[in-house]
Amino acid sequence: MIMNRQSPGDTQSSPPVLELDQVSFRRRGETSIHMDRFSASVRAGQLIKLGLMRRHDPRDLVSLLIGLHHPHAGTIRYRGRDWLGLNYSRHFRMRSRIGRVFAGSAWVQSLTVRDNIRLAMSHHGVDKTQIKAQLNEWVERLSGSRVPEVRHALRNRPSFVEPSVLQICQFIRAFIHQPKLLIFERPLRYLVDEAQSNLVAAIEDLRSGGTSVLWFTGDGADPEVSFQGAVSHWTLTNDTLCGDDHFREGDSHNQHGGTIA
Repeated sequence: MIMNRQSPGDTQSSPPVLELDQVSFRRRGETSIHMDRFSASVRAGQLIKLGLMRRHDPRDLVSLLIGLHHPHAGTIRYRGRDWLGLNYSRHFRMRSRIGRVFAGSAWVQSLTVRDNIRLAMSHHGVDKTQIKAQLNEWVERLSGSRVPEVRHALRNRPSFVEPSVLQICQFIRAFIHQPKLLIFERPLRYLVDEAQSNLVAAIEDLRSGGTSVLWFTGDGADPEVSFQGAVSHWTLTNDTLCGDDHFREGDSHNQHGGTIA
């Protein structure tokens, strides 16, 4: 039974899933995205887009948000808990409910795609029966007419899988463990239209159950999709993440968003 459903656009009273308080972060290199005393909240069911230039690589920024890098200043909290300290077991458990779709390769090339997905879930204590059931469910939900191709891909190593099929497998890996936070790094690369519509439908369903979404998209050359629920926006200025006093919701409404002090 599914309980506590909400409209994907009704997030202002929802609890924060991810909180950034006066965060500063800088990495070297022209592909990096920085933060300068950035404060913002990502609430349950909220979808936030950040438009990137083609040269930007969001990997370091995303790793910061999930505690793999540490900010130079400020605090990041996920579901009310920060990433500080040396309790790596606690951090590992926290990340178990975060789904991530990478812009680049993030597969163990010596394993099959199925074993890659199983490995991630078994590390978080999910038993084999549950893994099999959830894998079958998400293959059906996300693959559309390409179910046979995706099932075949699961038996192969990632380097032998056609890119558009492998991207669907990335989505399956991100969705399979009931995430509270989904992070997409340029997710629409290689996708055909049917796969895009299946992805959007699945995202909207998870949002209605309280999953938050961060969507790092490319420039105008990348495909765009429309969401039924409200969409919030963060902006970059000179490669620095700037949450101004308002974000754009949908195409025409303004509400309070992230702030820069």
